[in-house]
Amino acid sequence: MAVSSIKLMSEEAEKDKPDRGLDLDEAEEASERRGDVRHLACFPAHVETAEGVARSALIRDLSISGALLLTRARLKIGDPVKLSLYLKEGAEPFAVTGRVVREEKRPSELVHPWTKAVAVHFDEPVVELEPDARVLAERQAALAVKRV
Repeated sequence: MAVSSIKLMSEEAEKDKPDRGLDLDEAEEASERRGDVRHLACFPAHVETAEGVARSALIRDLSISGALLLTRARLKIGDPVKLSLYLKEGAEPFAVTGRVVREEKRPSELVHPWTKAVAVHFDEPVVELEPDARVLAERQAALAVKRV
């Protein structure tokens, strides 16, 4: 059998596999594509589409160049979005714009309430987010350590 035939058969087999989606460990591995320091910090956000539709989201991790968020919003790769990031309690949300660079369904056991994992690359690096994101990530990490 020729190598090209084997490759084609392998590609066909991949098409037939059910879409398992993205669990948090896979999301973490996939988010390694970002070159900037990522802060694992979960906090609320709103994602607004180009049509002006706003949906709730949960930021999974954040860097100065992008974010991985969990949401139910209907987004496609390439869609422009505006994120409102609620980094500090009682403070106004931080607004940032970007584009969807990855959108994946989450596995059925993880879909409630967030059905999708969406990676957003910011239009411009947002250096002023880094200190607040770092503090929040460190505080959440300390809480997780205390529970163990």
